[in-house]
Amino acid sequence: MAETRTAPPLLWLAVASLMITAPGWAAVSGADARASEFDLVQRDYDQLIADGEYVEAANSVKLVLMQFLQDPDYDRMAYGQLLTQLATAQHLSGEYYAAIENYELAIEAIEFASDRLNGELIAPVLGMSRSLMAANRYQEAEKNYHRTLHIQQVNNGFWGLDKAEVVNELSEAYFTMGDFEAANNMQKSYISVVEHHYPGDSIERVPSLHSQAEMLYRTDSVFRSLNAYRRLIALIEDADGMDSMLLVPAFTAISDILINNVVIDGEDGTEKAKRYLRRAAIITENSEETSDLDKANVFITMGDFLSTQTSNRTIVIGNYTRGWEYLDRNPELHGYRDQTFDNAVLLNPMPKSSSAAMQNLLQEAANPTDEQNGYIVVSYDVDEGGRSDNIRVVESVPPGLYDYIVKNHVRGFAFRPRFSEGQPVRTRNETFEVRYSFDEEEIEGELRQNTTEVAKVDATQ
Repeated sequence: MAETRTAPPLLWLAVASLMITAPGWAAVSGADARASEFDLVQRDYDQLIADGEYVEAANSVKLVLMQFLQDPDYDRMAYGQLLTQLATAQHLSGEYYAAIENYELAIEAIEFASDRLNGELIAPVLGMSRSLMAANRYQEAEKNYHRTLHIQQVNNGFWGLDKAEVVNELSEAYFTMGDFEAANNMQKSYISVVEHHYPGDSIERVPSLHSQAEMLYRTDSVFRSLNAYRRLIALIEDADGMDSMLLVPAFTAISDILINNVVIDGEDGTEKAKRYLRRAAIITENSEETSDLDKANVFITMGDFLSTQTSNRTIVIGNYTRGWEYLDRNPELHGYRDQTFDNAVLLNPMPKSSSAAMQNLLQEAANPTDEQNGYIVVSYDVDEGGRSDNIRVVESVPPGLYDYIVKNHVRGFAFRPRFSEGQPVRTRNETFEVRYSFDEEEIEGELRQNTTEVAKVDATQ
């Protein structure tokens, strides 16, 4: 007599709920009819996932499961695969804990039907890893990622290409947990797997090299990241030419590193960044395959960079205008255009001209206490060139203590200006406020010191 197995309580609850909420459902009799119905619902599931209708996709799988479990000799392997699909839809809809439970049930069913190393386990074990990460259960996620890798290696060999994606995800998991060394080691493994399948000059290696360079930068390995981006750029130029669009994200990324590092290899990093961004802009605009969105973003990035680096506002506004025009000519991009240009955007919250005293005030403001008995409110405009203008102190307690220091801080702000009908326009009455603590007995000395600093600064302007 064939062994039967009762569906888990969690699933029966879902089935019972569906029987109530799915009008018009009727049981399908006969194996052929069931198979036909399953195929139809499976196609519906795939289309719903593709369309982003994740809740509906989950309900679609529940319908299949409800019919499937009517057979006392149901296929446990197929049962596990269906549960995996249900959990995947739940994960995509943000129901992480429900997804975890159903992934666990799927794993149990597949193990029952086969063994702990069956290749069908890869999907639910990997899926559970992702759901555990989303639920902030990092240690459990790490274990499941490693189990996924083990099952992949048993079934597909040590160098299976499907291993690359999992290793890359595990690297991100380690980064999230703060283990930067492990994150970078996983990136090395990622590169090794890809290199095993593609020769050293293959364009297929670009995503792995880009991922490694990005992770190095995120883990504060600045110089190693720069070298990784340079290797990436050299590979793209050799494999796909000097005008390859694949160079644009690499140029943008390496520029971001250079902008934030004053001296690189004895040269001003900002000058190198400017050259990379110019090349990115030229490649993007000359490419027939480039979308209006990509072209706009390159010019906006160039404008943001130049806004903080140069006093030549004509060049800055010229780049922003080009970006606005590319977004404006495509009606589908008007929402992004408005999001990008409807308000002035502060690009340098800590200008280079800000004093050590201002940095201390901002640090106090970032760590508020009950003793913050002083404050300054400054009002200002943002002019058409993206600079702060018409700066005035609105409130100051105690008056005069740090007024000039805060005004000088605001004076150094650089913005992406607000645009209207393709033209930069002035933004009025923006405010900046900072709170701090002060000692009544030290006010006179502080004022004398600040007055001296004001005189020194004014003498140089």
